[in-house]
Amino acid sequence: MKRNKHNGTCETECQKLSFDIRRTIILSEYMKHWEMPEFRQTMSRENERVELYTFPGDDSKNVTRFSTIGLSSIRSKDSERQYSVDAELLMVLPKEVAIEQEDQIKNYLFDVASYLLNTLGRQLTVGTTIPESPLAPNGWPKALLFDEPRGEPEELSCFHIGSQHVDLFWLIPIYGSEYELIKEKGLDAFDKLDETDDISLVDINRPSLVTS
Repeated sequence: MKRNKHNGTCETECQKLSFDIRRTIILSEYMKHWEMPEFRQTMSRENERVELYTFPGDDSKNVTRFSTIGLSSIRSKDSERQYSVDAELLMVLPKEVAIEQEDQIKNYLFDVASYLLNTLGRQLTVGTTIPESPLAPNGWPKALLFDEPRGEPEELSCFHIGSQHVDLFWLIPIYGSEYELIKEKGLDAFDKLDETDDISLVDINRPSLVTS
């Protein structure tokens, strides 16, 4: 009995040390480019956790970034295998939206993290989508697109934690019509519309790129 208890304690301490190393590596890269975070919030599951950081950044950019640390550390099991998401999440929003809907945004991102762990059960790729959900904050497009972190420095696109390759994915709120376009014609069709339209995907109040 004592030996089992001791082993359990060692396992917990090793998990904590591993998480601390992961946080140091990823957070240092975030801070190098986005300055100091303003808030940190944690979602816990047994001995595992995901931390969500808020980066208000330079006022001249007029955007706030929300990004996770720890999603990539969680291992989930289905009936046949153990898997990890191998990803962290980034959402970039106008500052006024970040201020007005801060709690909704944080809850939404934790909901997305839980969905990835409990539902997808596979590696994320650029172009992965989630259909419309009532969990999205009020007034937002209800579906989601996972994309590479366009507009961010290249060194933020992935992190190497030991032998693990961790990608950073940009979460873009999209409309149901845009979701259907991506499902039917692929991400390139969506990108072409984005290239020809003077609309920022960061603006959650934008109109749909699909007009007919």
